[in-house]
Amino acid sequence: MKILLKEIAKQAGVSEATVSRVINKTVPVSPAMEQRVFDAVQTLGADLSANKIKRNRTGDKPLVIGLIVSDLSNPFFEVVMRGVVSEAQFYDYGVQIFETNEDLATENRIFELIPRFQLGGLIICASGVSDSKLIAFFTRTKIPLVVLNRLINYPQINCITIDHHKAMYQAAMHLINLGHKRIAYLSGPSKREPSISRGNGIREALKQSGLELSSELCVSSFPNEEGGFHAMISLLALPKAKRPTGVIAFNDLIALGAMRAIRTKNLRIPEDISVVGNDNIEMAIHCYPALTTISPPKNYLGKLAVQTINSVLQNHGEETPNGFIQIEAPLTLRYSTGVAPN
Repeated sequence: MKILLKEIAKQAGVSEATVSRVINKTVPVSPAMEQRVFDAVQTLGADLSANKIKRNRTGDKPLVIGLIVSDLSNPFFEVVMRGVVSEAQFYDYGVQIFETNEDLATENRIFELIPRFQLGGLIICASGVSDSKLIAFFTRTKIPLVVLNRLINYPQINCITIDHHKAMYQAAMHLINLGHKRIAYLSGPSKREPSISRGNGIREALKQSGLELSSELCVSSFPNEEGGFHAMISLLALPKAKRPTGVIAFNDLIALGAMRAIRTKNLRIPEDISVVGNDNIEMAIHCYPALTTISPPKNYLGKLAVQTINSVLQNHGEETPNGFIQIEAPLTLRYSTGVAPN
């Protein structure tokens, strides 16, 4: 008797991925969780052999999901991609990756080409296309969409976001508690929603503390190291009395570029200027000093996106109950932040 993974998962009250781990013994799970799976299998009368458990596929046709990313060289997207690919392999899905290079014309062209690929679903990570165009694309193609780190106000487009507002609020409060009053925000692509939500979190913390984020301390840039370097150089050109003593960056790459600029001016981190990043990429712990940063669950983000696509496919494209999922990201304290200078 062949049983679908989702039937076992539903009976056990766990995810399909957990059932797979128990069956295939790929990743250890807690004894209690394992027992729940065994109990569900026994209740359903299933054979616990991996080849007797069917994955949730509706047919024999190979299915490919697409993944749009802005920059393949960005370590954040690399880890998200690993999560997507590993979870897709579990469901026997292929993955087609599209790179926009942070260029809106390229991205628009990709959306024009995607219908030719006959994708079963599409995960969009860091898109510059407007909400209205994404909604129009979905209504025209009916391809199940999952949008990461952005909220689209349309029930059938699933969105998974990091609570960047809360995370940046915590980062700003960390600096404020260390005595910093002049705090800058290296905002990356400042007109995009992810940058705006981050900035609003910083502003809320500053406002609660009787401070503000002045326009001259909010600098946009390309979201990479070079962009962070030039943005920080512009801040360091300010008179010393206006120069920030604390900097919060849109992402870790910008933060690393900012740290290089600070050292170029013979200033010390964190004695002269504290720096906070966002993403907790691998380089964050290996730079000097190790970077205080926000730590989103990047791999899990990719896995959850694929699970959501699979859920939509199993519901035959109907709206899923969890159309919007928000994930918290803690602040990881290291050595790039310290007490504000006198």
